[in-house]
Parts: sequence; C-alpha cells; structure tokens
Amino acid sequence: MHAATCVVGLAVACGPTDTEEYDAQVRALAESERAFARAAGEVGIRDAFLAFLSEDAVIFRPGPVAAGPYLRGTPAQPGLLSWEPAFADLAQAGDLGFTTGPWAFRTDPAGEPLAHGQYFSFWKQQSDGSWKVVIDHGTTNPPPAVETVEAVETPGHSDRGRTRDVDPATELERLLERDRAFAAATEVQGKLQALNAFMTGDVRLLRNGQQPTAGIEAARSHAVERTGAISWRVIGGDVASSGDLGYTYGEYEQTVSGSDTPAERGYYVRAWRPADGTWRVYVDLMSSLPPSGG
Repeated sequence: MHAATCVVGLAVACGPTDTEEYDAQVRALAESERAFARAAGEVGIRDAFLAFLSEDAVIFRPGPVAAGPYLRGTPAQPGLLSWEPAFADLAQAGDLGFTTGPWAFRTDPAGEPLAHGQYFSFWKQQSDGSWKVVIDHGTTNPPPAVETVEAVETPGHSDRGRTRDVDPATELERLLERDRAFAAATEVQGKLQALNAFMTGDVRLLRNGQQPTAGIEAARSHAVERTGAISWRVIGGDVASSGDLGYTYGEYEQTVSGSDTPAERGYYVRAWRPADGTWRVYVDLMSSLPPSGG
C-alpha cells in the first residue's frame, strides 16, 4: 500500500557494528520513513512514490509490476495516504533494510480514514549511495487499537551482528531455493510441521482482515484456522551482502478442504534471517486478491 524512501543523510555504508549503533541507525531509518510520509502529503501519493522508489521497484497492482513505468502511466490519485513505521530491521552491512507499520487513506485530508492496513517495504542502498525502496506490499485491516506508534520495535534477535562471508548472487539462489523448499514441505509434511522448520519463534504475520500477530504459536493458530491446502511460487528476492537479511516474494493459492478449486489467491512478501544455521522467515505478509481475482 505504500513504499519506503531514499534515506537522506543515513550513514550506513559501513553497517552497524554494535547494538548502540544499530539502534541509532534503525531510528534514522524510521525517521526517514516518517519524512517520506510527510512528502506524500505535500506532493501527492504518485509523485512521492516516483521520487522515492527505485525504477524497477516491485509493487503489486494487483500482481508484481515495475514501479517506475506503472506510476508514470497512472493518473495522480487524490486523497491522503499516511503511515508510520512500527517495526524495522537493518542488515549488518547496512545495504538492505525494511520497515512495516500501519497506514490509513482519506479522500479528504481533514476527514476520517476510509481504509486502514499494514505496509511492508524493503529498501536498498543504490550504487550512488542513495536509498530507495525495492519492494512494497500491504494488507487491509480494521483500524488499529492505538492510533499513534510511540516507538519503533526492532527484532532483538540474538544473532544480530553475526555476519557471514557470502557471495550475494549465490546466497540469493540459496534463499530462493529455501522458499521453494518451504512450499514443498508444506505440501508433503503439512502446514504445522513446515512452520516449525521454516519460521522463527518470533515470526510476525501480516494478513488481511486482522491486526499483526507475533510468535510461532500465533502462526500455528492461524494455520489451524485456515483449513485446506496452501501452495505458492516464489518469483524473486534479494539478500544483504552481509548474508543476515533477505526477502522473497511470490504468488500463492489457498484451497478449502475437499476441493481442488482455489478459494483464495494472492501475493506474499517475506523477510528472512539466518537462524540455527539456515534461512528462516520472521516477517510473513500474505495479501489476498478480491474474489474476482482483480
């Protein structure tokens, strides 16, 4: 639903080296996100996105498209899209990061919101040192219980700062294969067993129609509630040069028990981090298409 921004003045080229520096740089990332949200209110949604997304950033309209060509071919949209970061992370190398949090849309900037949801944006340092979003997706949800985010949460994972000497292209192939293995395990072993093997204990779920949830128990409960089989196809992704943060995205189908006809189709974006010697999902967004598929 929204996208992150170039980060002006965020000095992360060398990457965070300790907890204090990491926290300071994530706060800077969050503040830049807020600045982008202000820009969207000043120059309009489309023009702000054109300025702050990479030319080939992936956005979902409803399927994945390159942001630059799509936005330039789309008329400016009236109204106010506002958002703020609630959860963020940054790779040790300082070249890849993300934020996620609540968004709201108003046709009248002074009026009440007509829609709410959660956004999820990865952004990457460009060759010229600037930062731009490289993938953006979102969900639609009821209004959040708390209107204003007081502080940005970070993962707090114990392996922060533990980088690996990786070749990014090779590591990306490993990550994409890991996502494919997740899909295969879900089909063969079942959803609950696959969750245990492929998700972190503190995984965060972003889904249409509900507020974000955190923890493997919440993931298990959600899997039990959604009867039937789920399958997906990974389309692409990226990894940080430090090998401690990556993302994948793709399309999925959900069927109901006793039927081979998909009851739900949509697209997903996942954040991954190494844990227990392998890549594991720790933010999982799945956003369904309308029943018509449009």
